[in-house]
Amino acid sequence: MEWISRLIFALIPTEGSYILVMDRTNWKFGKQDINILMLGISYKNMCFPILFKMLDKRGNSNTNERKELINTFIDWFGKDCIDCVLADREFVGEDWISYLNDRQIKYYIRIRNNFKVYLPSKQKEITASHLFNNLKPGQTRQYHKIVRIHNQLCYISGTKVITDGKIDFCIIIGFNKPEKALDTYKIRWQIETLFKAFKSS
Repeated sequence: MEWISRLIFALIPTEGSYILVMDRTNWKFGKQDINILMLGISYKNMCFPILFKMLDKRGNSNTNERKELINTFIDWFGKDCIDCVLADREFVGEDWISYLNDRQIKYYIRIRNNFKVYLPSKQKEITASHLFNNLKPGQTRQYHKIVRIHNQLCYISGTKVITDGKIDFCIIIGFNKPEKALDTYKIRWQIETLFKAFKSS
């Protein structure tokens, strides 16, 4: 894998730092179950697979499996070339966020609407979606005070959306200030396009 990863990395034009996207996908090839944890590099509206791990199980990845991919990427390519890591709602948890915070790896990760958020400035805990309830659909809000989620400090931002006629929220937590959180998180969709290409295109 290292040879292939280094070849792909060498073919991507140098940009100083890259946005990494982590996601997991599963499907069947005949009777064979395939469950892959993938780390990709975003480049000009495309996502290039750079590292992956075949999971010998069904369901979600765990923190150690995620850390293994990031640690391997850093070993092979260095930490300085990481702009940030994007991930969806599967990729949460105290140990995982703690790992990213401790390594000072910037991230934008979506959380579920019902996550509990502790507001140190107000010394109270609320449900994440309550911070964005009074928004109109399409409006965004960046909460500029640090919050605590799963005992980890982070910033939070969100938007209210309409999905299939129902109100929903896209709520993002990050290591760094939240002004670019929602726009940057949109790039995560590129890995879904990559998976579609692998599976059917």
